[in-house]
Amino acid sequence: MTLKRFYTILSAMILINLLYGPLVRATDSGLACPDWPLCHGKFVPEFTFQIFMEVGHRYYSGILGILVGIGFVWVIQNQETRKQMGIPATLSLFFLISQVILGGLTVTKLLHPTTVNLHLLNAVLLLSSCLTVRLLISEDSSSKFQWNRPGKYFFLFVLIVVLYQLFLGGKVSSHYAGLVCSDFPTCNGEWFPKMVGPIRFQMEHRFFGYLAALSVLSLSAYGILYLKDNLVKKSLKIAAYLISFQIFLGAMNVLYQLPKLITGLHTLNGVLVFMFCFIAAFYHFRSPGKEVL
Repeated sequence: MTLKRFYTILSAMILINLLYGPLVRATDSGLACPDWPLCHGKFVPEFTFQIFMEVGHRYYSGILGILVGIGFVWVIQNQETRKQMGIPATLSLFFLISQVILGGLTVTKLLHPTTVNLHLLNAVLLLSSCLTVRLLISEDSSSKFQWNRPGKYFFLFVLIVVLYQLFLGGKVSSHYAGLVCSDFPTCNGEWFPKMVGPIRFQMEHRFFGYLAALSVLSLSAYGILYLKDNLVKKSLKIAAYLISFQIFLGAMNVLYQLPKLITGLHTLNGVLVFMFCFIAAFYHFRSPGKEVL
């Protein structure tokens, strides 16, 4: 197997885990095992559906951890790949270690909202570091990062906005605020309800979601109109389609009372929005072509 194929598969597996994790929470399986890293004191416990979801998530994450470690060793053992991809490979190992710690704290702290939210964001950063290695493999080794690019702050702003929106979505889930509003786009018949209790988490997520959608769509329009790199344009177009679909999934979550699969897809699709914005930024800041101002 080539290094390129290895990191393609690894990135895809991490993405799948970003669906699996929310499904564990959506099925109320997060505390099916009250201890960590064992489950009821056993490596292989007696399975119920919820224990199967929680332990399966742990087993799958453990396999990912081994693969991330293998990828890191694979990259650093060769001088050329170490020079080109050593930093993101090292970051992937760092995010893996912090993910293991956060996973344990999520259980031992009884699904404390802060640890749950950080667990999600750290998983996105782990995916980003592995994806960076994958993208660098296909790049010319002479290609260098170039910060002084047209629209650089626009790209940076959108990435931060989308990442923060993922964080706000995690807050809604971890504070059990998904059903405090029975309708969409209003909240219990009000456009601007009082921002108190769990309603505040739900409305913050909605309002910031509109900003995230506007930002991604605006960046996509900017890329189509003013940038020449086809990979950047294609990635931004996909991000625009995904952010539109994300609003639909969010509405379905509310109107149909958090169906488990849609809840998981909502998180996964949000990660995909960030991922394609990230890919667009990667090619934009490393593309040798000149853009039209």
